[in-house]
Amino acid sequence: MPNPIRPRNALLAAIKRIWWLMATLLIIMSGFRLLFAIQFAHPEVFTNFFSALPSAFAFGVLHDLRILSLISLPTTLSLLWMRQRTARRWGLWLARTTLYWTFVISFIFIALGADQIYYSYFQSHFNILAFGAVEDDVSAVLISAWETYPLALYFAMILGTTYLLYRVVRRAFRVSHFLHIEKQPERKQVEIMFNWHFSCHLVCTVILCSISLTPVFVELNKDFPQSNFVRSVSENAVEKLAETVWNRIQEGELSTAKEFGYATADDALSELFPNSVFEGETVFSKIPTQYFKPEISSDSKPHVVLVVMESFATHLLRFQDNDFDLLGSSKQHFDDGVLFERFLPADNISAGSILGLFTNLPYRPNTKQLSQGTSQGATFLTSSASLFANQGYDTAFYYGGETNWRDLDKFLPLQNYKELVGQKEIAERYQLNLEQDAAPWGLWDEHLFRAVSDRLKEAQRPTFMVVFTTTNHPPNQLPANFDLPELNPSKSFLQLAAGNQDLSAIQQQQILTYQYSNHQLGHFLDDLETSGIANDTVIGITGDHTAGMGIPFAQSELILKRAVPFVLLTPDSISEQYQANPLTPGSHKDVIPTLFHAAGLGNRGYKGLGTSLLDNSIYHFGCNADGFVIYGGGLANMRQDGFDSYKWSGNGYLINDEPDDENAEMAVNRYKAIVSLCDWLIFSFSN
Repeated sequence: MPNPIRPRNALLAAIKRIWWLMATLLIIMSGFRLLFAIQFAHPEVFTNFFSALPSAFAFGVLHDLRILSLISLPTTLSLLWMRQRTARRWGLWLARTTLYWTFVISFIFIALGADQIYYSYFQSHFNILAFGAVEDDVSAVLISAWETYPLALYFAMILGTTYLLYRVVRRAFRVSHFLHIEKQPERKQVEIMFNWHFSCHLVCTVILCSISLTPVFVELNKDFPQSNFVRSVSENAVEKLAETVWNRIQEGELSTAKEFGYATADDALSELFPNSVFEGETVFSKIPTQYFKPEISSDSKPHVVLVVMESFATHLLRFQDNDFDLLGSSKQHFDDGVLFERFLPADNISAGSILGLFTNLPYRPNTKQLSQGTSQGATFLTSSASLFANQGYDTAFYYGGETNWRDLDKFLPLQNYKELVGQKEIAERYQLNLEQDAAPWGLWDEHLFRAVSDRLKEAQRPTFMVVFTTTNHPPNQLPANFDLPELNPSKSFLQLAAGNQDLSAIQQQQILTYQYSNHQLGHFLDDLETSGIANDTVIGITGDHTAGMGIPFAQSELILKRAVPFVLLTPDSISEQYQANPLTPGSHKDVIPTLFHAAGLGNRGYKGLGTSLLDNSIYHFGCNADGFVIYGGGLANMRQDGFDSYKWSGNGYLINDEPDDENAEMAVNRYKAIVSLCDWLIFSFSN
């Protein structure tokens, strides 16, 4: 029986195909990066920061090469077993390799395309927010996606592209190109070529996976003006997705504290509360009690209402005018109250922010939501409801959606929220038809505000309420019959949002639901004023996160990428007792202590991690899960290896080329301390 032929030319062909595929994919991925830059960059990127773009693209190639080296490594390793295989074995290898590369390339294309859609909404590459798709209300997520994006077209494109890729890859790994039995190269030539290929591939993969490219990029560009967006250009969607999954897998007890280098809770407390003495047996008992200044008094305890508006972005308020009336009658109330513009949400999705407000704790980056993680059965002593309940308040949560969203119906009663009212209860009370009076995420805001107004009118005791709206949420639907002023956006708005083109259908709907929700808020505030309830009510208004509308931000507008407003409305008898500074920096961690102070309860003592924005005698800073930290002097933008700092300018924006590293470092350290301290608080409450 003759010996089976072992085709050495197949090994050479396989090596060539691997490098050919990697080179082709590098070019395609660079094309996606160019499309990303053109689609999402602010015009200033191509003027003020153009000098940094070449290195951003070069480092982008390194990021891509790291991914491609990893995904092609199994093919290279498999060649170790194919060096002396027969033609029959090579035929089987080619079939399997074709399927592998078809799957891998399809995954890369889907990830690159999905990342651009993701960025258009979240203003960031893939991050921990992506898990919201499976941890949120899945049916509402799917309905929203179906009605917002042409998913049927996307699926058809994916299937068609996958089929075409299979044809191309099968052609690249055609049997006739590999099994030229009659053209056998010398064995030594094949061995040398394979050894070079294997060594280079393995060494490149190890080196690329062992070094952090971000510090190198920053170091090489330290003499150029820095841009947050330019740095994001070099990032790779597949890499960011893998990083997101890894962050979720490695989350554990005290993982945040360990990441930021705090060995004990006392270390974090010393950073956050310098010059304080920490006494007590538990972490919570060691937190110093704060007594805010000035001392505010009230003849009777006022109602306290916190309204959290869905996707209530600060950046859109820049364009508010008579022709582009986004606020309606709520504008007058905003003018009469205090509008804090240098203000950040705890997180960049609803769950992280609203749960942070419920528990009166900042959100720890890259962690599961408290109502769904290992802490969902815990009672938090920091709870906002408990803070007011201990002062004799009724406590309630009114929500336009279902109260079982994110398991709130189980979690909130443990946090001392005695009354939970959602879509079902409101619909029953007012005989509403959910087919007509609601969108996928909940009732129209007008019905929610009606229920809240009636609840306050019926109140027999001082009441603390958290109200969460839903209408301004994709798919951005509106009631069939609604009357709103026509919007005529300015040229500056159209330039940013659409490049002087017509607004897309999605953008138009986003603006309309934003306008509708704000107008309904205004009607609610008008009703409280007309009924006299406003004379005995402290109201806070903020947003859960910003709205992704495809509007780019200049580097000087970096805070607007994440900022939401915080508006404080108090009766005249209270507002005359304080002098608020609208430029005071803050975030969601400061909402509850500010309302507590404004309600005249500050002299009772506040035990928590935030501060009252009405107290001008203490240090204030705000923080967001994106790594933004704002303080009196400016903003710090955290990176893996450090941070960038920017000073405030006279017009309220940032100055690109004037860092403030010393003061920024103090703010960054306090941010690290406060989220690390949350670890000890959360896990001590859970045990």
